[in-house]
Amino acid sequence: MNRFLRIILGVMLVIGVTACAQRPSQNVYNYDEVGKSTAVSFGTVVSSRQVDITGQNTGAGALVGAGVGAGAGSYAGSGSGSIWTAAAGALVGAAIGAAAEQAAADRTGIEYIVVLESGVTMTVVQDIGKKDVVIPEGSRVIVQNSGGYQRVLPASNLPTEMARPQGIKLVDPPSDTAN
Repeated sequence: MNRFLRIILGVMLVIGVTACAQRPSQNVYNYDEVGKSTAVSFGTVVSSRQVDITGQNTGAGALVGAGVGAGAGSYAGSGSGSIWTAAAGALVGAAIGAAAEQAAADRTGIEYIVVLESGVTMTVVQDIGKKDVVIPEGSRVIVQNSGGYQRVLPASNLPTEMARPQGIKLVDPPSDTAN
């Protein structure tokens, strides 16, 4: 029985660590976003609401649960009945593992409706991280667009007017007319 408890605790640890993984939000960027430029548009939040986000179920929870359930069923069964108890344990374990993985992957997010300066209205659903705040209606925002992934960020700290940045003027080289 001690071995069975260790297996169950191991499964719970794996699911718990998976549930703690940070997802992109206002203040959290994925490693592959670092160093990449992102086009932005300015706009205003028209409304926001809390939404439920169904997480991705990879099947790993069902697989681990089936293994644990089969082991537990085999341990509980004796003789010719151990095959049936192992199979029943695998089925029950797979169902419990899949449900546990899904529960760990599901989360709460926020849906923003934003009207951009261009007049385009868009909705963006994003995760809410621990340090993130819900952007109130009427707030000025920037919407980052990076290859189909969008993020709404507060823009109240950004200027509304500024001088054109100084650049480098390109000129043609002088032509040699002495030939």
